[in-house]
Amino acid sequence: MKQLTTLMAIAATLMSGCASYSGAGLKPGIATVSDVEDTMGTPALSWKNSQGQIVQLSYPRGPAGWVSFMAYFDDTAHLSRITQVLDLKHFTEIKVGDTQEQVLRILGPYRDTYRFPQKNSLDWNWGWCDSSLLRMAFTVSFDQDTLLVKTTEIWPDPFYQRGGMYSTYCEPWTGDGSFENP
Repeated sequence: MKQLTTLMAIAATLMSGCASYSGAGLKPGIATVSDVEDTMGTPALSWKNSQGQIVQLSYPRGPAGWVSFMAYFDDTAHLSRITQVLDLKHFTEIKVGDTQEQVLRILGPYRDTYRFPQKNSLDWNWGWCDSSLLRMAFTVSFDQDTLLVKTTEIWPDPFYQRGGMYSTYCEPWTGDGSFENP
């Protein structure tokens, strides 16, 4: 009986860990900022409206992870949605001339950064999993003087090379709080 109780406690801990990863169990319109923080942990970044109320929280799952979640809140401080933002849809929201703050608000914290003085460029990189299940990198290049977006680029992730310029495969995010083995 003691073994069964221990096994159930471990299973409950693991299940709560999965929910806290993506916030999958949180209900829009019901969950509050406190509920999200209790479930998902301390956010990496947060944004407030002019009244000082939290309207967005960022949860990158890394440092070399390929998913990052944004939790958005309505005017009543209730959760409106949680979105996985490392995907083509969100990458295309970044435009030439955007500020670093605008980019952070779309994608959250970057994985790594590089400076290229000869190109007058500062690059921020995010790892992500594309639709063909390859580990890819998304780069936003900023002009070092203005700190505005100059270009963006998608390329095989150099952290996960399997020979030549080919990336390794990643487990796809199913969107329901779990990963699926390819």
